[in-house]
Amino acid sequence: MSCLFYQAKAGDGLKKRGLKRSDTFLETAEDAVSEALGLKERMDKVYKNNITWDYEERMKGSTNKVKILKGYLDGDKNSNPFYLEISTLESADKIAVAPIKPKTISKQDKKVLKNVISFYK
Repeated sequence: MSCLFYQAKAGDGLKKRGLKRSDTFLETAEDAVSEALGLKERMDKVYKNNITWDYEERMKGSTNKVKILKGYLDGDKNSNPFYLEISTLESADKIAVAPIKPKTISKQDKKVLKNVISFYK
């Protein structure tokens, strides 16, 4: 029997590469958002909180792969964006793990969490 798993990814706009914990599959969309927000927190730390996250932009994509949040270094929308993404995978041989939990969650991050959970219902 196959199960639906979620995976959180983050894109680094400056280094132009993706970030994720390899072979990390999560059971719920809520866990995937928590993992994505943990990756966001790590990127904010690396770039000394100079990433301006665009909470007004709508989520883009399908249930297979959706970009939930986009950000720009120093708010420059002409630069390559940073992003948080949730993808789904149906598999029988994967094992779910515990997500990275962010240390703090802002009101705006809670709103993103709520939107993603309702998107996947």
